[in-house]
Amino acid sequence: MEELAIFYTVIKDLFDGRVYPDAVPASNNAADPAQWPAVRYILTSGKVIATNCYQDYSPRVQIDIYANSPEERAKAVDLVMDTINQCDELACYLQTAPIFMMDFDRNKYQATFAYLIN
Repeated sequence: MEELAIFYTVIKDLFDGRVYPDAVPASNNAADPAQWPAVRYILTSGKVIATNCYQDYSPRVQIDIYANSPEERAKAVDLVMDTINQCDELACYLQTAPIFMMDFDRNKYQATFAYLIN
């Protein structure tokens, strides 16, 4: 899916390259603050575009940010959103506002939000 590949090129250099598809690697040690913040992005669904000839869809991408503190999480959310909003190659529309929570398994502060990509 070309849109997802372009989306990755837009965000891949954030946080010293700690941007991962599907899952944050287990090698990211939760106790090592230098390995955070980190970003995970997942293709979750999309919007179907039906015509008489074919069906296509605009992908929906969920972004999860994991950080060491609430302040770091908020700055990371702003950086990711600003980076995506400045992208000229794709039209990305925020679908869900950031939800802030605690990831108790990683002991990290998490934010989750999603974009629809056209």
